[in-house]
Amino acid sequence: MISDTAQYHGSFFVMLLEYFEEPLAIERLTEFGPGYYLLASFVPVYLKLSTKRKGPWAFNFFRSHQEAQDKLFSIYGECFTCLICGKDGVVGLNMEELRRILDDSFEEQESITVRRRLNAMYQVKGRNGALEHRVSRRSLFDKIHAKITG
Repeated sequence: MISDTAQYHGSFFVMLLEYFEEPLAIERLTEFGPGYYLLASFVPVYLKLSTKRKGPWAFNFFRSHQEAQDKLFSIYGECFTCLICGKDGVVGLNMEELRRILDDSFEEQESITVRRRLNAMYQVKGRNGALEHRVSRRSLFDKIHAKITG
């Protein structure tokens, strides 16, 4: 049986590869735990999943998750957080955006909530604030592409 995690992570990678249209190296970063991957040997991503069909989607971050992301950021200069919102889409945050909504003071558990109205972009809010701009479905892949090709 194929797990929900495998299905949704697989969907993310299909969307990513369709966006790039060229070969892209993908590695698992097992030393950081499940959901951590390295793209093109220097761009880390962390995949979080909410299988809820409709929003709002909630994503929990334990201290260990934030510490791992912080370590990846210190090694590679970036770490993208990819929030998979059921079958609706993927919201991507770079480290700067993540720190706006979950600050540098890591609690044992914090959460991010993602909402989207019909035919609108995503609103992202965390324990320590909200993004002042809305996020499109495509913006994550634009950010990753810019990092890899830039």
